[in-house]
Amino acid sequence: MAAKKEVHIVYGNQMVNVDLPGRSEILRPPAPLPPLSDPVEAIRKSLHHPVDHDPISDLVGPGSKVTIAFDDPVIPQIPMKRPDFRELAITVLLEELEKLNVAPGDVRLICANALHRKFTNRELSTILGDKIALRFGPSRLFCHDAEDRENQVFFGETQRGLEIELNRAVIESDQLFYVNITSLPFHGGWKSIMVGLSTFRSIRHHHRPFRGASGKSVMDAKRSSFQKLLWEMGDVVDKELARENKRLFTIESVLNTAQPQEIIAVHAGHIPSVHEKTLDRLYEQQVVDVSEQADVGIFGIPDQAYYSNLSKINPILVRNQALSYAFGLYHNRPLIRQGGIAIFAHPCLRQFHPLNHPSYSELYDRILPEIDDPYEIWDLYAEDFAHRPEYVHKYRYAYGFHGSHPLILWGQGAFAFNHLSRIFLAGAQDREAAQRIGFEPFNKVEEAIAEAESTLGNDCSIVFADMPPMYIPSVGKD
Repeated sequence: MAAKKEVHIVYGNQMVNVDLPGRSEILRPPAPLPPLSDPVEAIRKSLHHPVDHDPISDLVGPGSKVTIAFDDPVIPQIPMKRPDFRELAITVLLEELEKLNVAPGDVRLICANALHRKFTNRELSTILGDKIALRFGPSRLFCHDAEDRENQVFFGETQRGLEIELNRAVIESDQLFYVNITSLPFHGGWKSIMVGLSTFRSIRHHHRPFRGASGKSVMDAKRSSFQKLLWEMGDVVDKELARENKRLFTIESVLNTAQPQEIIAVHAGHIPSVHEKTLDRLYEQQVVDVSEQADVGIFGIPDQAYYSNLSKINPILVRNQALSYAFGLYHNRPLIRQGGIAIFAHPCLRQFHPLNHPSYSELYDRILPEIDDPYEIWDLYAEDFAHRPEYVHKYRYAYGFHGSHPLILWGQGAFAFNHLSRIFLAGAQDREAAQRIGFEPFNKVEEAIAEAESTLGNDCSIVFADMPPMYIPSVGKD
């Protein structure tokens, strides 16, 4: 009997032992780079010596109206080492603003949740700390409301007709600071503003499914068409602000692969210049070179996914975590070849948080039994789900994800289904749920591997990507 390789695979909220064929390749996350010895001092230094930007002392003073926007608790997937970077950075910012005689009443904090759900003050305290949450909430600490028409400004369109609509604070603040955690190349840069503080009117331009998608991963930020669209929109905003002698000020962090993650870099200043440095450091930490694609890829899926943080996972989120944040993590080419097979491991129970994911259950129960094509679903239902009064109300006042959000996630899986020949879900406790999201259910990973070998041959190449923490396989060359 051929030798086996025993590995531990994430399976929901636990780990399971799996025997892989001896020929399997096992990818591991890169070793964590050393954390900053004094992140507070690094933050303070970045405010006074920013990249391609005036220092904070030249930006604000008595009477200045200041907005501090920050990434919502969706990021990072698994909480970083305490204190959270957002708590550290905002604390330092507040101290520096006080030194510059900015009145406390002239500072407001906005959680840049975009079409994600809003978060309670208690939930925000998990990333900001109790002191900030109690001091500023609820009148000067709140979540962005993408449906609050009175607090939105239309910036116009790009040359290609991309509409830009943002929170009024972007243009009306004397200075807006943005505090970011770039946990993956998908995050940070202009995305922080152009998505985090935007509306469905704008977001639909770059978050809808594209039939002609080339397969360039959004995690390949320097090649991704998604990022190019955001930079095109950001350039319009940058020029509009320049007419008023303003420039947004971003404070970006990079985390290592330790568990929990630690801060290894802080860069602050002008968004394009800062994010280039952030990505260079992030790639240094996260990118793993892989010589060639595999026939079969195996991934464990955790319960703690991006859109289930402080909530619970559901089948649509399982599908998104598998296709966008497991299969979708690559540079150059997918880890699995065209026509290959992906094997994911998760229980995939039919459960939906009644407050947080109201429109998810309608997509799952009413639409998917009849239509599963992401392009057709988007064309037929995106505007309906986005503007349905009950979903608008639940987004604005009842901590629900925006009505359109599950349709966005469903569309993000389109490329994987075009690229792969089959998608398996091992350990599926609800076989019907697995099938409804387009996956073939199996009891165990070993059974899924046996079926993959039966389909692709007993000598098919197999790779297991051991996550979390997250990292980026850079596969082959162009």
